Amino acid sequence: MCSHCGGTLPADATFCPSCGRRTDAPPADVRDVPIDIQHAEPRYFGLGTPVFVLSAAALLLVLGIVLAATGYLVVGVVAIVIAFCLLPAFLAGARRWPDTSIAQLGVSTADRVRDEAGFAVDSVSAWSRAGRDVARLRKEQYTLRRRRDAKVRELGVSFYSDDGRADGLKAEAKELDERMAANEIALQQAVESARRQTRKRRATVVPTEVIKPEPVTEVVAEPEVVAVAEPPAEDEPLTRDEPQAEVEPEPEPERKPAAKKRQARSR
Repeated sequence: MCSHCGGTLPADATFCPSCGRRTDAPPADVRDVPIDIQHAEPRYFGLGTPVFVLSAAALLLVLGIVLAATGYLVVGVVAIVIAFCLLPAFLAGARRWPDTSIAQLGVSTADRVRDEAGFAVDSVSAWSRAGRDVARLRKEQYTLRRRRDAKVRELGVSFYSDDGRADGLKAEAKELDERMAANEIALQQAVESARRQTRKRRATVVPTEVIKPEPVTEVVAEPEVVAVAEPPAEDEPLTRDEPQAEVEPEPEPERKPAAKKRQARSR
């Protein structure tokens, strides 16, 4: 029996078939035995590194443009097509190995383009559906308006001829007015629904903006100084009579000399 794991040993065994240790080795504590940990890493066959694929695509694109400009149009177009076909391989490799900045930039750009394309498709779909509804409702609105105008003209003729159809024509015209009002509300709802769907889809595409709060400065209010009136002294009176200004007498008006001459003549 093995002294390490307790497994059954053959008669002439040098190593234990269960634990692999020598049979003549001294027993050791299981806690002191080192454990080898191996991490299984995925291996992707058929994919190159993002930098290599992007470099190859850029080289083929430049080569295709040069060949097409120098007269080799077919070869140049083939090289350009192959360069664009390498972009999905680049994105697949970038998603597998997102360690480099080029891979991260490529993935973020691809996701941004995908989101914008999805928003454009959804926006076009919503507005095209709303456009069809608006066209249908406007056509119905035009038909209802013509019918209402005809009823109004008949109502005028019936009112002046007094043939007894005025009440019925008036009820039909009122019903057409109500249908036109409901049609207008449905038209506005179709347009508002398209706007709401567009705004909702746009909110999922716009990147989140982080707004940093402004530092708050605490304002310490200064204590108010209240002036306290001093009590009057005990020896001084509470009120003092202010000196009145002396009024000068007005001068008497002087008599004119003509009046004196008149008095002398009268005498």
